[in-house]
Amino acid sequence: MACPEPNSNGSQFFFTLGEATELNTKHTLFGRVVGNTLFNMLRLAEVEVVKGDRPARLHRILKTEVILNPYDDIVPRLLPSQTKKNVVEEPVPTAKATKNFSLLSFGDEAEEEEEVVSEVAE
Repeated sequence: MACPEPNSNGSQFFFTLGEATELNTKHTLFGRVVGNTLFNMLRLAEVEVVKGDRPARLHRILKTEVILNPYDDIVPRLLPSQTKKNVVEEPVPTAKATKNFSLLSFGDEAEEEEEVVSEVAE
């Protein structure tokens, strides 16, 4: 059984490659594997199994996609990794720095030197 304790249901799923009428009216969501991925499912049926009819090597599902959501009231949640991809970071506008030479006692001389430095830099 997938649940070790009562009310301990997490995100659980399993695949069947044949008819499973014993699951009717016992579970709320069913899905279907479509496209080229179906051939991957058929290969999973051919793997070596060990005690308990479990695969000898673990397999991972890297990505899923809901093609048709029949439940309009269920809003999929976004994972933190998805929200970072979709958020466009706009640059924070910063004011251009200006030098206030009036605070220095030698402000006129420093201003002249700054003009010379900026002319040489251009």
